[in-house]
Amino acid sequence: MSLLAILVLVGVAAQPAAASVSLVVNVVQEPGDYEARFPDVVQLDDGRLMAVWHRATAHQNAVGVIQLSFGSSDGRTWSTPAAALARPSTMAGVDTRDPKLGKMNDGSVVLTFFTPGGKVYYSVWKPGWTRFTDPVQLTAPGINGGMYSHGSALALADNETQVDQVLIPVYTTGTTGGAHFIRATWRATLSPRLLVSSSTKIITNDNPVGRRYTEPSFVQIGSTVVAVVRAEQNGGGSPAIVARWNPYTATPAFTYQSFTGVLANSHHLLKTSDGQVLFTYGDKAQTNRPTVGMMISSPTANWVKGKVLPIYNSGHADQANPSSVEITPGTYLTLGYNAKPKSQSPTGGSLWGIETHSADYS
Repeated sequence: MSLLAILVLVGVAAQPAAASVSLVVNVVQEPGDYEARFPDVVQLDDGRLMAVWHRATAHQNAVGVIQLSFGSSDGRTWSTPAAALARPSTMAGVDTRDPKLGKMNDGSVVLTFFTPGGKVYYSVWKPGWTRFTDPVQLTAPGINGGMYSHGSALALADNETQVDQVLIPVYTTGTTGGAHFIRATWRATLSPRLLVSSSTKIITNDNPVGRRYTEPSFVQIGSTVVAVVRAEQNGGGSPAIVARWNPYTATPAFTYQSFTGVLANSHHLLKTSDGQVLFTYGDKAQTNRPTVGMMISSPTANWVKGKVLPIYNSGHADQANPSSVEITPGTYLTLGYNAKPKSQSPTGGSLWGIETHSADYS
C-alpha cells in the first residue's frame, strides 16, 4: 500500500488532492506528546535541504525548541533531528517560536524566530557547520515595544551601489502597529552578523478600524520586492495584502493590492526557476484552514486568483504554516504537519513532505 493510501486511511489526508500531489516523506514523528509545528525549508548551495521546526507539546503556552534536520537534494531522506542551536542552553526555558530560514548570497543561512513578549532573534549557519550560532536579539530604530516575525530574511541581489543588504520582515501589534521590514547589512566574517541600519513600516493597523496586518513575507523579482501580508478584520478573515516596492531607493514607494477572494493566514512565497512565485498558504476560507497553493505567473503585476490546489489537510484546526522549496525545475516539496494527538491518529506529531509539480497549478 502506498504512503498516501495509508495516510488517507488514518485520516491525515482528509482532503483529496490532485492525482500528482503526493506525500513522499515523513521527515520526523516527534515522540510522546511533542508536535512538529511551524516548519521552514531552504535549499543549500551544495544541493541539500535544511529544515527547521518548532518542537513543543502545544501551539502556545508551552516551551518549544527549534529542531534542525538536513535532507537529500530530492527531499526523500533526512538526518536525525537535533537542536538547531549549537548551545541550546542559551535559550533554556524560553519558547522559541516560528523559526524561519533565509539564505544569504554567500550561502550562509540566517535563522530568525521570536519569543513570547515580542522579541525577535537571529542566528547564523555557515557552510560546513552543523548548528547555528548563539542567538542575537534584533532591535531597530523606529520600532518600539514588542515585535514578532513569521517570514524569512531576504538577501537582496547586489547592484552597483548596494551590496549585502538584507530585509527582515517583522510585525507589531496594537492600533499603531502593523507590518514592517528591518534593513541590515550582512557581514560574512568569522563572526557573521547583521548590522541593522533602519526600519520601515509597510502598512499600519486600524486602516480601516479593526484591521490587523501581520506576518509579512518577501520575495524579490528583478528590482522589485513583492510581499504578502496577512490581514484580519476584527479577528475574522480578510483578503491578504500584496505590497510591492523598489528596495534600492532611499524612500520606498509602496503599491498595494487587496488579493480579493484569498483569505491567507500563514503563508510562504517561493521564487521558482522560471521566475514565477509559488504561493502556499493556510486557507482561512475553509474549515481547519488546510494548506493550498497557487502559482502566480506575473508576480510584479496585479495578482489574479488562479487555480487553488489542495496540498495538505490534516483535519485538525492547528495546521498550515507551509514552506516550499523547488527540488528540481518544476517540482516542489511543501512541508505540512499533523498536530493530532497520537490517541486520535497514529501519525500524530509528524512532519511531512508533499510533492507537487508545475502542471498541478495550471
